[in-house]
Amino acid sequence: MKTIINVFLFVYISVSFSQNKLKKKYYSFIDSAEVYVDEKPNISESFLNLIPEPITENIEGRLAHYYQLKGLISDKNNESVKEFQYFLLAQKYAKIEKENDIAGMVSLELFFNTYIIKKDSSAFKYLEEAKKYYKLNNNINGLAEVNQMYAYVEFSNKNYTKSNKLILENLESYKNIKEDQYYYMYALFMLTSNYTHLENFNLANEYFNKLKSLKKDSTISPSLHASHVVTNNICMAEVYLKQQKIDSSLFYLKEAAELRKYMNVSDTEHYFKLYSDYYSQIGNIERKANYIDSLRLFNLDEINKNVDASLGLNKILITSEKQLVNETKTKHKYKALFWVLVFSLIGLIVFILLRYKKIKIKIQDFTQGKKELSYLKTNHDKLKVKVKGLEDYIIDVKKEIKSISIISDTSKQRDQIKELYKDLHLNSSTILDKSKNHLELVNDLNIDFFNTLNEKHPELDDSEVIICYYLHIGFKNKEIAVFLNKSLRSIESKRFRIGKKLQLKENKINLLEYLKSFGLPTKNSV
Repeated sequence: MKTIINVFLFVYISVSFSQNKLKKKYYSFIDSAEVYVDEKPNISESFLNLIPEPITENIEGRLAHYYQLKGLISDKNNESVKEFQYFLLAQKYAKIEKENDIAGMVSLELFFNTYIIKKDSSAFKYLEEAKKYYKLNNNINGLAEVNQMYAYVEFSNKNYTKSNKLILENLESYKNIKEDQYYYMYALFMLTSNYTHLENFNLANEYFNKLKSLKKDSTISPSLHASHVVTNNICMAEVYLKQQKIDSSLFYLKEAAELRKYMNVSDTEHYFKLYSDYYSQIGNIERKANYIDSLRLFNLDEINKNVDASLGLNKILITSEKQLVNETKTKHKYKALFWVLVFSLIGLIVFILLRYKKIKIKIQDFTQGKKELSYLKTNHDKLKVKVKGLEDYIIDVKKEIKSISIISDTSKQRDQIKELYKDLHLNSSTILDKSKNHLELVNDLNIDFFNTLNEKHPELDDSEVIICYYLHIGFKNKEIAVFLNKSLRSIESKRFRIGKKLQLKENKINLLEYLKSFGLPTKNSV
């Protein structure tokens, strides 16, 4: 029985080790997908498609990140039904996995889809949830985006003056978020739209030009910038067409046409409709009919895509539920396995106790013989020492088994059983790789940098020191996020807090310049 238990546990540990190795491989697919999601969503989706079913088991602990990326890809592909459902799944798993930044981000997207697109006032619960989760992580940038949504609500309700007021009172703070100029860009986008609808074209063009000047800003995705520019072009064309300023309207329609691939569904519908109205005003009925047909075909295609997406998502949700059922069954199997092991160990202990009792009886019989007295005395003393050690060990094993039996968490129980097994069978530890000396990973560059930074700024915590080091050797925000298995927003938030702690704004110096002033080796010089 003892041999069978040994073999079973060895196989179990080997399988668990292999599964953990596979999970790390699948996690790398998620990290790679995030790198391409902004500019090459098709490549991003290809990486996610490499993760096999069942998803809930193969990337357990990273499901929120996975569905967040699926939602962003759907957004890029103008698949609004898929986008909404994927963000719902991302929010669900973000709460389970304690991924507050992801929960905040997808809650904002759910608010935008529910209120701005569907005009459902119940969407404000998502906005409040976004604020709650960003506050939990002290995500300053995320909270800035929440504030911008209130301005966008006023814009969508055509309260353009009120929307401008909410933006302008925070415009400088948005501009000062240097590590991510998205917030400044989005504020300029809304100001341009608001002043356009208010027919104040001087201010509209002033803010539009500032928006266009951010085209080469490395902190903004080019496709994201282009999508906001094209929306403003369509807005300009619409207002000029209402004023019957045909030439001005045509100018902005042509500008929008050059960015056609960056239009979302709403922009595309407006684009076709405006061209139809334009040709109607100049009396070109044939071209007007062409654009009406284009709009009809586009809407038909969107309906078909939404129907297909709904069917596909139903399959995903059904599969997800089946996987949850399977997970529950698996947990029950692990629980049953635990009790099998417990009873097996108890049986082993009973067997040892019975053997010990028989040995003790034999010793008592042997001691009665005078001829073998000296021999038995010597051996009896030796056996007594061994038996005492065995008694103590059995008591310890009993205590360990009792402590394991009261653990309700299956995962923790499994870990405790493994530890007990290691204690019983020391030779099983040979499956662990002890060849790596992690001290070799700490080189002179790290030591100098960490000593210098800790001496100058003991107020920084360990995670902030690590981020300073990666920034110093040349890593970008997105690279650090992938390397540390954190979200981009989390890294940006930490950079902001580091800047505040080091009082860089007061000294009018940015973080990278300050770190370079240490005079230590950088990435390029290593």
